[in-house]
Amino acid sequence: MAEEVLVGVDVGTTSIKALAVTATGRVVGEASAPTPWRHQGPWADADPGELADAAIGVCAAAAEAAGASTEMRVLGIGVTGIAESGALIDAAGQPCAPILAWFDPRGDSSAVRAAVTAREHQRSTGRRLNSKPSLMKILWLRDHAPEARSATRHLCVAEWIVRAMGGSEVSEASLASRTGMLDILHREPWPVAVDLVGDLLPRERIWAGDPAGTAGGDDLPDILRGATLTVAGLDHQAAALISGAARNGALFDSMGTAEALIRTTAQIMDRDQIEWLTDRDIDVDWSVLPDHQILLAGRLTGLTLERIAAMVGADDRDSRLALGVAAASVERSGDDPRLVEVSNDAVTIGSITDGVSPARVWRAVVDDLAAMAGEALDQMAEVVGRHESAVLGGGWTRNAAVVQAKRRQLGDPVFVEIPEPGALGAAFLAGVATGLLSRPGADGAARWQVSA
Repeated sequence: MAEEVLVGVDVGTTSIKALAVTATGRVVGEASAPTPWRHQGPWADADPGELADAAIGVCAAAAEAAGASTEMRVLGIGVTGIAESGALIDAAGQPCAPILAWFDPRGDSSAVRAAVTAREHQRSTGRRLNSKPSLMKILWLRDHAPEARSATRHLCVAEWIVRAMGGSEVSEASLASRTGMLDILHREPWPVAVDLVGDLLPRERIWAGDPAGTAGGDDLPDILRGATLTVAGLDHQAAALISGAARNGALFDSMGTAEALIRTTAQIMDRDQIEWLTDRDIDVDWSVLPDHQILLAGRLTGLTLERIAAMVGADDRDSRLALGVAAASVERSGDDPRLVEVSNDAVTIGSITDGVSPARVWRAVVDDLAAMAGEALDQMAEVVGRHESAVLGGGWTRNAAVVQAKRRQLGDPVFVEIPEPGALGAAFLAGVATGLLSRPGADGAARWQVSA
């Protein structure tokens, strides 16, 4: 009998990762490839077809690796990934403009600013008024790529990959939340966005893990055909789910290039709470769990650590680990360096005096970054209460000084070592879509066992 596997795909900023996983959670195949951005200075975009081909190729490669030593069938495929980026689709179902990267600065918010106040935008969409949401990218494309004006739908990247595999055109809640085109309270198209660009959100609205069609099509690799498809939501949320932190009262702290602080809550925010949170740069989104929301604070922790490590000559993994060990043994004093300002463009450090060592700089930066994250945690707690448990993941949790700072901040957090949590979470949600696995219950545990 052929072994049945689930495949999870994570379309990330740097690379596309895929895992083939058994129903018991055992990884039996994996593959990856660079995300095919086309770079021009600070700009980055991708051809929708090339991006879909790359993701499908990685998905097939992971499945083929799983079947190298045994007969195997792909039962389900889940796709998670970045937000804000998406494909514009015309009435014939074809992409009609490039996909701008989520970090591409070309998003144009001027038309939105002319239509509403920043306060109204925040209260309606659950995020600050800036160039990042999908709506702003669409407005720029309509002005600079005339073919974009023929668009009748917008599909977030993971939604587009599912569609390219032969699936349905769907709007998944956690991704739609980050487009700037969704009224976050009512989970309906935001009328201002409809006035500006039309109603581009697909009418079929799903939660991550809901079925979204079946893999098929003339160009799809045979090994993927017939698999149940699902959109597995925002990558950070898929990672939180598989780490057991997508539940009421839990904190998920993902420490990669960006630090994502996520609180999942059964409490639905009202307009005043949404405004208060977004004033403090905390987004309000729908969760990958049905009828739950999340509060998400993104901080530049990992990027700042990368810059400081390069400055002090710790430019590889081993030297950064050694720097963390040295910094963990340093006692901080009032004369030590301190972080003055952190931004996308630069890091400013003050109080560099005689005798300041790389270890002292590292200890100071790590402590001050933890304090900045702590401010966001306190602000979230003002609305949804103090978290009862904390789960940390990501590459920077292997650094001794970071671990020390997080233990001081959070008490006794759980550190998870999952190499590709986004892809693994997507595979689990593929199992949910097929009916093989059950959604996590109140305890937030993703159980790899066949449903009764």
